[in-house]
Amino acid sequence: MSRFDGKVALITGAASAVEGELMGFGGRAAWRMLREGGSVVIADIADERGEKSVAQMRDAGLDAAYLHLDVTSEGDWSAAVNATVSQFGRLDILINVPGTSDRDSIINTDADTWQTVMDVSSRGMFLGSKTVAPTMQKSGGGAIVNVASMAARYGGQYGAAYSSSRAAIVAFGGSAAVQFAPMGIRVNSVLPGWTHTPFTDALFNDSDASQTRINRTPLKRWGEPEEIAAGILFLCSDDASFITGTELVIDGGVTAALQ
Repeated sequence: MSRFDGKVALITGAASAVEGELMGFGGRAAWRMLREGGSVVIADIADERGEKSVAQMRDAGLDAAYLHLDVTSEGDWSAAVNATVSQFGRLDILINVPGTSDRDSIINTDADTWQTVMDVSSRGMFLGSKTVAPTMQKSGGGAIVNVASMAARYGGQYGAAYSSSRAAIVAFGGSAAVQFAPMGIRVNSVLPGWTHTPFTDALFNDSDASQTRINRTPLKRWGEPEEIAAGILFLCSDDASFITGTELVIDGGVTAALQ
């Protein structure tokens, strides 16, 4: 048997999943889960890209669907969960990937930008976990993996809202793990380092910015989306059946060096 036979996963922020193009963590996780026997619902606001990704998955004979989901909308979350159960009969796994960033100092960041960054990460994670938990319990339990960032562990010259929102993901994961344990639901966080995805493509292709990050990474390279997806899927699988309330850092050693 494959690891995810009979399992149904909802993966948010995973529209960038077209093979042959640069993918994000969610897209790579979706393909790998499908090829390991699972069914996957990709949910995003990038509808055209998401539909294209799912069409490719279906053409490959895989069991995938696409839904529009604004993670800051409670109504969208309820609709997404209902649609998933209506099509696949159950929901076992939630992988939360969405995020947006601020690129200025604290002094120069306006309140609306701060709130948008916090809402996409923190509000989205809260609403998603709150909405899926009762449905997962009916399916016999499940796993939630929230994708944070190594930025949750350190400060910098910009991105205070992003770092704060990612730290909130980690803190929330501990509380959710404790509260959802009696429901048979495990909750964990993944903290990626600098990885080449659509989210970081501009930095990756800036030779100075890219080399600076390579120099700060003990393994002396950028990560690949597949490497983050492998960690995510491990935490979703029965191989991690006794793991909840923890953080898996996948950063090539950056935070270890900072410590």
